[in-house]
Amino acid sequence: MRTRMTKREQLLRIKDAYRTEHGNLPATSREMADWAVATGRYKLPPFATERRCAEELSDAMALEMMSVSEGRRVRTMHTWRDEKQGNLWDHIHTITLPNFQLSLAFQRNCAYGIVRQAKIDMDYFNNDLHPDGPAAQMSFNFEKDLADEGLLNFSSSEHEPRGPRPPAFQPRRGRKRGPSHP
Repeated sequence: MRTRMTKREQLLRIKDAYRTEHGNLPATSREMADWAVATGRYKLPPFATERRCAEELSDAMALEMMSVSEGRRVRTMHTWRDEKQGNLWDHIHTITLPNFQLSLAFQRNCAYGIVRQAKIDMDYFNNDLHPDGPAAQMSFNFEKDLADEGLLNFSSSEHEPRGPRPPAFQPRRGRKRGPSHP
């Protein structure tokens, strides 16, 4: 019999307690976190400091951008999964083509996961919760969005990449989720 809750289960209990105490009103995760710390429901164990630092570094690197020609914003650091070392990071100026292709495959799979979940959520909302009401709608085709920004380049988005395709990213079961964006 399992006696300890997982970290995720503990956090979801904090979320439930916060919502109960605050009348199920919408709140930011920061408001929930401040409340959890103030009420003693959340404490960071001392051994988690290095892990937390690594998570914060990953989040910061995932958001680091630089300006290039024509005012475009380019992600500076890119990550990919190495079977032996885990997630590795490299600068866009020094990353090799094979590792950059792995990074792009990782980003594509993350984007697909977000879109897939949005579709599941939308179908549940429309079909199960509101079957007789007007349906929430969403387009999953981003070509017009890319074209509107002048980014639809058929040489890079329509054709298969040259050379071998990188292996698809396979999330590891039972592990903590990584940064919200690669």
